[in-house]
Amino acid sequence: MGNHNRQWIGGRHVVLEALRAGRWLPLEVAVCQVIGETLEEPLELARQLGLPVKSVDAAEMNRFCRGGEHQGLAMRMPEFPYAELDDLLSSVARPTALLLLDRIQDSHNFGAILRSAEVFGFDAVIVAGKGQSPVNEQVVRSSAGAIHHLTLIRVSQLDDAIQQIQQAGCRVYGAAPEGSTPLTQVDLARPAALLIGNEGDGIAPALLALCDERVRIPQQGQTGSLNAAVSAGILCYELRRQRGR
Repeated sequence: MGNHNRQWIGGRHVVLEALRAGRWLPLEVAVCQVIGETLEEPLELARQLGLPVKSVDAAEMNRFCRGGEHQGLAMRMPEFPYAELDDLLSSVARPTALLLLDRIQDSHNFGAILRSAEVFGFDAVIVAGKGQSPVNEQVVRSSAGAIHHLTLIRVSQLDDAIQQIQQAGCRVYGAAPEGSTPLTQVDLARPAALLIGNEGDGIAPALLALCDERVRIPQQGQTGSLNAAVSAGILCYELRRQRGR
């Protein structure tokens, strides 16, 4: 998965969602005959978009996708087209809902977080170039298609991005178990950026120090902390809940 030009992603619905969205198009599409699978729509879309389509046998398809979960259809992807933070900040008067991720390394967590951000209408998700899971097959699958409908920004340094966002009028809230303010007592109706930390050690201290406020999700059980993706989902929901009043 490290070489994006060799990244194959398989599955009828995965391919179909990418072709319908038209934002991150494959370099080519591969198809093999699978009994019971209807492939007419994705193949017709691929032809309409002018994408190369090649027929392969099942053994070759299995090599592309490292298994048999391709449903007879796969696509070879170029590098993901990350957006630029400067473009986002210059295109809107003031961003109102941003999600920042500090070194989310598990691909399934990353995809699930993207799904929550898209479902709850966030303007963008911002990640750093180092220490962050890349956009790979697992991210695409666990995002359930959200990756194709969400602005995803990659920056060289999250600390610089936080300061840019603050200058644009957003308050930055860092989610931490030791946060002084319960999530439900934070005013998320105003422009806000939510910062989620690494699965193992949370938000880096230098980034946490830049936050306008540290917030916590109230808990009652015996488990030490919530999964990063679950925490992100709760934070995203609370922002949308407050704005829906």
